Amino acid sequence: MNVPVSKNNKSLQKSIISIAIVVLFAGGIILSYFYGQLAPAKPDASGVELFDIESGSTPGEIAGQLERQGLIKNAEVFLLYSRLVGKIDKFKAGQYFIDPSFDAPKIMDIIEKGKVATMSFTILEGYDLRQIANVLIDKGITTDEEYWKVVQNHPYDYSFLQDLPVAETRLEGYLFPDTYIIPMGMSVENVVDVMLRRFEQIYKRMPENQTGLSMHEVVTLASIIEGESLLDKERPLIASVFLNRLNIGMKLDSCATIQYILGERKERLLYSDLEIESTYNTYLNKGLPPGPIGSPGEASIKAVLEAEDTKYMYFVAKKDGSGEHVFSKTLQEHNRNKNLLGY
Repeated sequence: MNVPVSKNNKSLQKSIISIAIVVLFAGGIILSYFYGQLAPAKPDASGVELFDIESGSTPGEIAGQLERQGLIKNAEVFLLYSRLVGKIDKFKAGQYFIDPSFDAPKIMDIIEKGKVATMSFTILEGYDLRQIANVLIDKGITTDEEYWKVVQNHPYDYSFLQDLPVAETRLEGYLFPDTYIIPMGMSVENVVDVMLRRFEQIYKRMPENQTGLSMHEVVTLASIIEGESLLDKERPLIASVFLNRLNIGMKLDSCATIQYILGERKERLLYSDLEIESTYNTYLNKGLPPGPIGSPGEASIKAVLEAEDTKYMYFVAKKDGSGEHVFSKTLQEHNRNKNLLGY
């Protein structure tokens, strides 16, 4: 038996269908707009921009800054989406390299996972505190005033620094030479701490110290060896010369210590340079200088701790550009070698 459908029911069904179509259509438009606002702000952009999230920034402040910098299209949509996917309270402070061609979800992923922007700098073996300052200042990490304030006064908690006097040269020799990759915006206090920690790591894996020297004296002698040698194979020989001299109370006569006093390297030292009054002048004073003259590398530190067992008391550099030296046991032999080399 067929039940006739009233005109009113047919009208209601048509209305419901019409409303459903309108709702679906409107929903499609809204979803299309929503996801369109999550698309890359500058899809054809090339290169990256530095984006800085300060500590304590709210999600709204972060989203607003992203929009103002042209990295996202819509801050409100960014916030809504981050809430829907559970990331709104997970954004981390720091500096980030962000490509404007990234879509909003990818940018969200970067700042949620803390994929901060990094930079690198290199400290070469033998660099002293003045040269290290120049590297850090050139990289924009610090200013001259900030750097020296940290070097002289910051209370770093390392055992090897405990007995060192508070002075401008307090950290000389302990900022380990290496290539460092650090987050953008890292403070100079933390940068210096990274270098001190690296020194600690390297020294802990060194051979046992059986030289009779203190750790500070080992680093001081290693810094002199760093300044005198170019070849790793010769460092233990040069170490033996200086240790032999120390053992009999003979002056070290190291040109590297004079270069340190001068502050700028000279191609050729003058006799007058050797007479400069300074506790670092090993031509005037017996024994080691009061501290390192630069940052020794791993090979130079190891050379002190594993010096060759020799009778050598002298060495002189060859003039052939090889970086090699000629070693001798007596002054007579040394002078003969100098004559043969054209000194």
